[in-house]
Amino acid sequence: MLRPRAFALSLLVWTTSGFPEAPADLMLIDTAPNATFSSPLAVRAPHDGSGRLFVVEQCGTIRIIKNGVVLAAPFLSISVDCYREEGLLGLAFHPDYASNGIFYVTYTDPTLALGASNDQVLARFTVSADPDVANPLGTQVMRVPDIFVTHQAGDVHFGADGFLYWAMGDGGLQGDPNGFAQCLWKKRADNDPATCSPEAGGGSGPLYYLLGKIMRIDVDHPANVAQANACGAIAGAPAEYSIPSTNPYANLRDPSNATRCAEIWASGLRNPYRFSFDRQTHDMWIGDVGSASTEEVDIQPAASSANIDYNYGWRDCEGPFPQNQTSGTCSTGIMPAMYYFHASGATPGCAVVGGYRYRGPYPRLQGFYLFGDYCAGALVGAPEGADWEFSAFVPATVTVISPYGFGEDEAGNVYLADGAGGVAGAGKVYKYILDGVFADGFGP
Repeated sequence: MLRPRAFALSLLVWTTSGFPEAPADLMLIDTAPNATFSSPLAVRAPHDGSGRLFVVEQCGTIRIIKNGVVLAAPFLSISVDCYREEGLLGLAFHPDYASNGIFYVTYTDPTLALGASNDQVLARFTVSADPDVANPLGTQVMRVPDIFVTHQAGDVHFGADGFLYWAMGDGGLQGDPNGFAQCLWKKRADNDPATCSPEAGGGSGPLYYLLGKIMRIDVDHPANVAQANACGAIAGAPAEYSIPSTNPYANLRDPSNATRCAEIWASGLRNPYRFSFDRQTHDMWIGDVGSASTEEVDIQPAASSANIDYNYGWRDCEGPFPQNQTSGTCSTGIMPAMYYFHASGATPGCAVVGGYRYRGPYPRLQGFYLFGDYCAGALVGAPEGADWEFSAFVPATVTVISPYGFGEDEAGNVYLADGAGGVAGAGKVYKYILDGVFADGFGP
């Protein structure tokens, strides 16, 4: 059930002359001037009216910014390996967090390995009687085997449909030699991308599944009996989630779905490290880190057809170009909405970091997609329009920019999690603002 590769939405251009038609007074301000963070990679808001920001640190801690001050006690600390791209990778507050106190995290678990590397885990936690401290013990919802220490992805969000979406990288081996991103079922590491089942392939050892995918699951209705093709659960046993009926491979009345993982929502992704939902249109924006030459941003419309697997092309394609194949055209999957090349003249970069579509209080920023590139240390923006042209933004008042992630608060303001070039304990969280202009657009 593969969707044909569509036309690109636009021709993209990376310039260094400022955003096309963007406000010249776009700035960053430090949200907590007297504090720093250790490898911050996500900024999240609980939407409970408190105005707090929750900062995810890679090595296992979630910290709170409250009224411009970072609280001394962490909200949550969990044991993770944070080597290379492993660690505490994602945080999603339940849409009803204000009343139920439930949130979800994703991380690499050093205590058990179903595969050759640490497993990727989705877990549910609750807040304690103290709203600034979580209960320390969580419940595992799903565990996915991994094969290497890179391409974990790990971002997690609730969609407007109330379902939980979780991004998973292709496993991390260069070029995805096993073809995990295109395989819709379980397979061993056989170094043969043409196989997609333990029966068809060779090799031995662990079975891998759900790599190079975005999953969609229903965490509000745990299954008393997991369906047979729920790869992250034990068929016939209770599970901490169920499968939405409109997932591409949910319907077992289609016999071909018996060997396709029911959790899959989108496939063909290399390392969808950061993704987000446009809070106005509910479209999904995916920053998929490239390999040989090209970085891409994908858009999956909120009106995506039910029971269709949106395949973004990897390992056959990178951006709109053939990869790991001999043909001159790219015939697999959906074309990216934006792409740019690796370090070459005026197009620096090698690792896109997906951001957010701006829906905050500044009218002149409305519709901008704000994202970045880790290697270039660049902040990038694309204004709303028929053409998704984009350009780099260099903030005059900030000297170190290493985009590790982005975030959004309850009002729609966008934040940058700056890793400070990897310097331990030197990370910062910045807020995008327009200098000298009131949020209502009627300032001086």
